[in-house]
Amino acid sequence: MLAAVVGVSYGKEPVQIFENDYYNSLKVRYAKEKYKAVMVDDGIPAPSFQRSIVDFAIGLLGIQYRFGGESIWGMDCSAFVQKVYAMAGIDLPRTARYQAKYGMYVSRENLQPGDLLFFRTYARFPSHVGIYIGEGKMIHASSAGKRIMISDIDKDFYLRNFLFAKRLFLYDPEEIIGEDEK
Repeated sequence: MLAAVVGVSYGKEPVQIFENDYYNSLKVRYAKEKYKAVMVDDGIPAPSFQRSIVDFAIGLLGIQYRFGGESIWGMDCSAFVQKVYAMAGIDLPRTARYQAKYGMYVSRENLQPGDLLFFRTYARFPSHVGIYIGEGKMIHASSAGKRIMISDIDKDFYLRNFLFAKRLFLYDPEEIIGEDEK
């Protein structure tokens, strides 16, 4: 059985993708990362939630920024990302610092819509997160813009404070098992 970086709900039981017995038996971090890379590059079609992340995010455009906020009356960057991924059925931690622990690292040259972008703002650890939407743009809850908005990731502020990008790879087991194998 495949296991997950984070829990995904397909029906009633959460599906696990990366953390299985084999993965957990690996002692070297490199071996674990290599195993995850093989899982990622397997040609399995991406589930519909990966195609929907940007649509869910755009649906929240314009909501007011509020540090620590978690509702439509105002939310911060990590609450925004948590809400968007929750709409897709993926549970992420509440803060950018802990969201940064999930997924696979992706270079800026290989970004795809739905990837998470992490920045340092008020601390050395990831303190800001946005969702890449393509064409050099991200959607995020901006304290400077005072709302959820789309920004160019090549602006000087974002270039200077960029830490890394992550991609969450999760698959629907129904798409992995062919109809004739059921």
